[in-house]
Amino acid sequence: GLNLDLAGDQATRDALLRSLPRLLELPVDRLQGRRLDAEFFNELLAPDLVGSLLRWLGDPQGFKSRCSAAEWDAFGHQARGEYSLDVVKDGPLKAARLLAGRQGPWSKVWSRFAESPTLFSGVVEWLRKGSPREPSMFDTPEVWPDRNESEERALESALSALGDRPQSEIISRVKELEAFHAPRRGFVWAKLGLSPFALALEPLHRLALACEVPFGAPSPAEFATAYATAGWKVDADAMAALEATQSLVDPTTILKVVRGIYLPWIETTSRHLQKQIESRGSKTTKKNPVIEPRAGRAVLFADGLRMDLAAVLQSELKTAGHTATLDWDWSTVPSVTASAKPAASPVSGGLGGSETGEGFGTRLLATGQPLTSDRFKAALAQAGWQVLGASETGDPAGWAWTEAGSIDKRGHDEGWKLARSLTTERRDLSARIGQLVAAGWREVLVVTDHGWLLMPLGLPKVELKAYLTEDRWGRCASLKPGAQSDQHTYHWHWNEAVGIACPPGAGSYRAGMEYSHGGVSLQESVTPYLTVTPGGSASTGPRITEAKWNGAKCRVGVTGTIAGLRLDVRTVLGDAETSLLVDRAPRELTPEGKATLFLESDSDIGKRAEIVLLSSSQQVLHSYPTTLGT
Repeated sequence: GLNLDLAGDQATRDALLRSLPRLLELPVDRLQGRRLDAEFFNELLAPDLVGSLLRWLGDPQGFKSRCSAAEWDAFGHQARGEYSLDVVKDGPLKAARLLAGRQGPWSKVWSRFAESPTLFSGVVEWLRKGSPREPSMFDTPEVWPDRNESEERALESALSALGDRPQSEIISRVKELEAFHAPRRGFVWAKLGLSPFALALEPLHRLALACEVPFGAPSPAEFATAYATAGWKVDADAMAALEATQSLVDPTTILKVVRGIYLPWIETTSRHLQKQIESRGSKTTKKNPVIEPRAGRAVLFADGLRMDLAAVLQSELKTAGHTATLDWDWSTVPSVTASAKPAASPVSGGLGGSETGEGFGTRLLATGQPLTSDRFKAALAQAGWQVLGASETGDPAGWAWTEAGSIDKRGHDEGWKLARSLTTERRDLSARIGQLVAAGWREVLVVTDHGWLLMPLGLPKVELKAYLTEDRWGRCASLKPGAQSDQHTYHWHWNEAVGIACPPGAGSYRAGMEYSHGGVSLQESVTPYLTVTPGGSASTGPRITEAKWNGAKCRVGVTGTIAGLRLDVRTVLGDAETSLLVDRAPRELTPEGKATLFLESDSDIGKRAEIVLLSSSQQVLHSYPTTLGT
């Protein structure tokens, strides 16, 4: 009497009875105008057959235990009818082989698995068990994890053999390995973390290609300009190769290959720059003028912001809608914070150096006192500069100095593992810049003191007798008056009468140093000078406009184009690991630009933090300082 097109076969009757509780919940209009057969009724109980197959294969016993008797029967009927698989008689081993074969309807199942393999990680073990003992030419690493693991071992072995070979031989072999193993980065095993060497090979290959090309220029300024324009990419590739070791149990193999390719390039370019500077009086002069106070100007000092980081930061800032212009300047000799930070500051004109170097630190010309941190801030304040704390935004009607980032500290503490933290450091700087722009600053000038050399397994040791020096650090030393050294001596930036010895090439006066600065090299001496101003989309882009707390719950409102954006609550703007939300998972915005955030712990109530607005690529677009819970 309902005028429904109902099949009359026994399979349909059985399926209808199994699905009767679900069927009774459906409105009649959902049943009209379509063929009601066994397939329709089974789908009421198992609507996602592809997903069900993968969930069952990943955990056969667990899947069955979570199904009602009717759901299990419906799933079995569908698997037999559409995939020629009897889940009871054939079992998961045959299913794994059918999945790897990717024939007919099983190609759709493989595609689903390949899209989100972490959702069905148990499938991998059945693919291992189902792998043929004597694989044919059709049994590729793309579908069998043990074949992929075999090629991973072969790649590791091939890379291990390169550790002590000449640079040219390493480069040639890396190119060969890349040609063979690159396709594996597109296999599902890479998403599951089962191809770490294939993934690390990609930046290694870029590094090899970059270091293969001769790099130089006829003068220090032209050499620095070439480095600031494109040469920094070599350093970026080296850092990317080191960062890719995070998933390796033992990174030694990759560290040795990076060193074998990268160290000769640093040695050659450093010696070239040193020779050029020596031939021109053994000193460099700051290229940019002393920073002047200007209404709406905030100077952001980032200790150890090297040119490769600044170049990537510039690109990310442009993507976020800001206008970002990257220039370069010289660091001081020596390229250490005590000398170079004052030289990069707005108060450099009131400073000078002693007759002995005194740890490469400066003195106030007005009083003769050593420049301490407190005296530095006092000198800035006396000149009218607001000195802002880490999350303070100040008054954009004036001018301000603030500091952010911990690149240099991490480098001294972590050595080559700094490469694993650089993405977090860069995002933190980007977030701080965005915070200042959002607060109304018309210009954020990002400056630094020096760059650095980073070499896994240590920079080459260079001898310098301690009795010749007043102070001796890894990449520099101040010589005693009248001391004669076989190494070239540069003029100290703050007092040309003081001689500064720097090791040739990429050498170090201290053994085993993986991270160091103070010497003369492109990486240490050529520093970024980044000017950021609000662009059209930055000034009118999405913004957090309100945050209303009720205990551990906060309702947040956002204006602007909000598609794909998320919200997080963090103690450090650019570090997702400092999230205070439940599961550390950023929350999606509703189409109306609203979201409700929940703290993981009530004990965080009362703390200061930042509500951050994130793009689809996790870039911080805007931040909102808040006291949690109030």
